[in-house]
Amino acid sequence: MELSLDVRHAARILRSKPGFTLAVVLSLGLGIGAATAVFSIADTVFLRPLPYADASQLVWVAIRFPSSNLEFVPSPDYVAWRRDNHVFQEFAATQANPPGTMLLGGTNPAQVHVARVSANFLEAFAVHTDLGRTFWPNEELPDGPKAVLLTSSFWRDHFNQRRDVLGSAMMLDGQQYTIAGVLPASFQYPMDAKVDLLTTLPVSPTATHHDRSMSIWATYGRLKPGVTLAQAQADLAVLFAASKADAPRMYRADNRVVIEPLREHRAGSVRTLLLILIGAAGCLLAIACANVANLLLARWSARAQELAVRAAIGAGRGRLARQLFAEIALIIAASTGAAVVLVAVALRSFVHFAGRELPRLSEVGVDYRVFAIAVLVSLVTGAVFGGLPILRAGRIDLQSVLQQAGRSGGAGRLVMRRFLVALEVGLSVVLLSGSALLLETLWHLRNDHLGFSPEHLFTVSIPIRGAAVPPASPDILADLRRIPGVEAAEVVQCTPLTGGMMFITFSRSDRPLPEPFHRGDSVSVCGVGPDYLKASGVALKQGRFISDEDSHHPGTVAVINEAAAHAYFPGESPVGKQILGTGGNPWKTVIGVIADTKNAGLNHPPAPQALINDTTQVEPSELLLLVRSLAPESAVAIAFRAELRISHPGLFTRFQTLSQDMDEMTASPRFNTVLLAAFAGLALLMAIVGVYGVLAFSVAQRRREIGIRMALGASPQAVLGLVMKEGAMLVSLGALAGLAAALGLTRYLGSLLYGVKPGNPETYVLVVLLLAFAGLAASFMPARRAAVVDPLEALRHE
Repeated sequence: MELSLDVRHAARILRSKPGFTLAVVLSLGLGIGAATAVFSIADTVFLRPLPYADASQLVWVAIRFPSSNLEFVPSPDYVAWRRDNHVFQEFAATQANPPGTMLLGGTNPAQVHVARVSANFLEAFAVHTDLGRTFWPNEELPDGPKAVLLTSSFWRDHFNQRRDVLGSAMMLDGQQYTIAGVLPASFQYPMDAKVDLLTTLPVSPTATHHDRSMSIWATYGRLKPGVTLAQAQADLAVLFAASKADAPRMYRADNRVVIEPLREHRAGSVRTLLLILIGAAGCLLAIACANVANLLLARWSARAQELAVRAAIGAGRGRLARQLFAEIALIIAASTGAAVVLVAVALRSFVHFAGRELPRLSEVGVDYRVFAIAVLVSLVTGAVFGGLPILRAGRIDLQSVLQQAGRSGGAGRLVMRRFLVALEVGLSVVLLSGSALLLETLWHLRNDHLGFSPEHLFTVSIPIRGAAVPPASPDILADLRRIPGVEAAEVVQCTPLTGGMMFITFSRSDRPLPEPFHRGDSVSVCGVGPDYLKASGVALKQGRFISDEDSHHPGTVAVINEAAAHAYFPGESPVGKQILGTGGNPWKTVIGVIADTKNAGLNHPPAPQALINDTTQVEPSELLLLVRSLAPESAVAIAFRAELRISHPGLFTRFQTLSQDMDEMTASPRFNTVLLAAFAGLALLMAIVGVYGVLAFSVAQRRREIGIRMALGASPQAVLGLVMKEGAMLVSLGALAGLAAALGLTRYLGSLLYGVKPGNPETYVLVVLLLAFAGLAASFMPARRAAVVDPLEALRHE
């Protein structure tokens, strides 16, 4: 009965102070929610076992190539290692890059995401089909039967979960595949990418290092029971030594075999990011607890008289404790409810914005252990700072409390509150500094020396494999150029944001030819038509560009970029020189030099590149058109598809602006920036609330003192300056401590930055200016309230 009365009384008290209650509940809710969401993701990525049977036996295997910062296994090595190793139950391969797309035939062709794997892939991951069978060994042979496995979602969406689909045929890229089975709904591809279908890699059992073409694959092993990583490393070291002896020109001394647990491999690329987010979430929880401690201390000071009166009229320490803890319990309960909602929203936001930037996001759920710890931390904060009056309840002197009512008092508590506010400011400086550095990185990625204008520029992709009738480039171009608003359109094999379809060793006719498997410098080669410059907007720096006349003699001329000119023609003009004549290819005459573009990625310097007058040098899987148009991309798409329905019915087209390409390329830094900026914004808001609360409480406590000052002649401006000075001191102390911490901690952001250094002074100046402005804004209202105090009213109140 008494407990029920205490709870109802606590609810009335909290309802009477809605501002205090809302501030405490939101602070704790935000802190608990953010910490739980981030730690739940970290638990999924770092600690939770992979969703495969005996996942601890799964390892990632690769050859590391430090010069190119790549890890993969060439197809001949995979074949030999799968045959000769002594440590794996199964050794499987997948394509090294994320799954590609194939054209699903029919009256309405569509692109589907297809992953290519070795025939033993499912056995390696201990995955069984829900329906049908896995791949047969002969289905991975280059000329073997073509089979496909459907994912559960694809089977549901395209075949209405019909069981009679087994053994039936489906057309992919114009070729017939047999549906062999359906994967379980729990199946997860080991790369974080959308997969609709699985089919087989072309694994030749006779592959050697002397083949003219080799594939590069990602490989996974399932260790035999009792085999350790060290034993597997030693076994593969012997096999790799044999590979190097068989093809000494392919490998350098720094190439080595890498074997690591699959879980660690998948988490490795985001380890730095998640550790930073964990630190940010911890900072936010600490700021939330500091803010709540501040609010509770202020609440305690404001209720000192009430508690003294209640103690004096007979309320014992136990009775006061129950009532105070009832208030704290209601606050924590409300904060926990708010946190539950915030965790759900935060996790959905993580999954939405992270895309492919974080592994295993589909497995993320609320980690209730972390949730319980965060609630416990909040409960301890509330119990300590909200329950301090209980420690003094038995020693309260009613007369002294009443005499001090309305006067400046509680100096020790005010010092504690100022310390907590300075702590909040310092932690917010750390988060603001990190988010500012990431924001600068994002700006540099989107704007630094692109070499072209991405506005009004887009690509049109038309799959060739699988088309009922392969489209003719001239006809397609004619249809496209007729559309109103199209300024230029051209058939290309690359865009200003990509390299060519092949990379070859650079050669000059006036220099000795490089040896086979030469490890020297390479150049990307891209075939383009005469209108490439007009469409792309890339500047011509020297000579001329490919003309219509050149198009009648394919493969005879080349235009190189500035990176290639600086790398291979230092101190001389490349125009007129002959290049790229190895391997029986005709020499190509350099006719011009164009400006560099970000063809190796937005965060890398431009790579040497040669544009040649031949768009058929490599058989492409799709026809790629580069278009510059004053009309919106959506309007061009509607008009172009209408033209194709007449001239080339059944063709599939995909439109993509280069701005969208840049969005995809900056998805990871944008995700990092948005997330850390959100934490920093919340931290700054809490810090501002803390500064405001301390100064408002200080003004209320010093009302008598301020009245005396003004009665003795102090001007309102002087009083305003006095309070503003106190706010400035709080912000300055916290900012100095925060800057020192930020200088030490932001260096861990180094791997995530581009175009800016962790110790960039301009960044910290901007952060301090922002914080100073926010601090002044938070100080102004209490200072203004102090400046308009009526001295007679203040003294009469005393």
